[in-house]
Amino acid sequence: MSEEKICLGDVLVAKKRIGKYIANTPLVKSSWLSNLTGADVYMKLENVQVTGSFKYRGALNALFWAKENHINKVFTASAGNHGLGVAEASVHTEVQATVCVPQTASPLKKQKLQSYSISLIQHGDECDVTEAYARRLANEKKGFYLSPYNNKEVIAGAGTIALEMLEEIPTLSTLVVSVGGGGLASGIAIAAKSINPDIKVIGVVAANSPVMSTSVVAGRVVRAFQDKTIADGIAGNIEPESITFDFVRELVDDWITVDEEDIVSTVFEFLDNEGMLIEGAASATVAAISRKLLKFGAKEKVGIVICGGNIARNDWREILVQHLVGVTKA
Repeated sequence: MSEEKICLGDVLVAKKRIGKYIANTPLVKSSWLSNLTGADVYMKLENVQVTGSFKYRGALNALFWAKENHINKVFTASAGNHGLGVAEASVHTEVQATVCVPQTASPLKKQKLQSYSISLIQHGDECDVTEAYARRLANEKKGFYLSPYNNKEVIAGAGTIALEMLEEIPTLSTLVVSVGGGGLASGIAIAAKSINPDIKVIGVVAANSPVMSTSVVAGRVVRAFQDKTIADGIAGNIEPESITFDFVRELVDDWITVDEEDIVSTVFEFLDNEGMLIEGAASATVAAISRKLLKFGAKEKVGIVICGGNIARNDWREILVQHLVGVTKA
């Protein structure tokens, strides 16, 4: 297990720090997914969180921690959502923020970042290249580098999602979450299993970037095959010494890999059935259920995290055209 311990107490501290700034997002039953599976499937709608993603929770907790420790300059790297969380958190904490994003980051996320009074730098074509650059910049400028996942406060902030879910429905028996660097899965698993050791946590990865599940199988952090994916929020390799690896290896009970075609199609199906646009990372989690890659007991209470809704306009337009034209031709 990682030498850096995180416990339920850390998550409770995070809740106290960020509680009045975040949205306690809705936890709603999905008739669509429940009918498909025979289980009672509840969706935690972090797509309607401040900044449109769960990432705000961890970023805000981390920046409050930074302020408490007299750190006034933070540097981070992000595919977009964590950067947005840091940018919004900087407004409330008055911590100076520099956000580095890949050149390939979602145009929508870059556009939103430009509306904040932060330093925005585009560097590299892959997330791990951008992370290395942001770390180097933080060192040169004598600032603090805040990882989007490899950070105790970020993980604890994400864990507040599990607190809210289990406070509302204590009988949830399985939680399904998307996994990139593992911050969300680590926080949720730590909090949930502290409350109910028998609860199952299922990790979902994109087939075009299955870094964490590949690393768990290998027994160490490895560089994995990368291909283009609409699930940019869970794409990219991870830091070799990331504390999240040991957490998910111990606490995530099973892994599901979702093909790119299914992730893309599920964006349309979620809009069609639930009336909301979600981003690829969230769609991967939904697809794991809608494609019946997971089996549940009759009326089993299942919670899934809809981790974000920041999908680029060109992406969702293309998906809608493809599916609507297909329906018309049929």
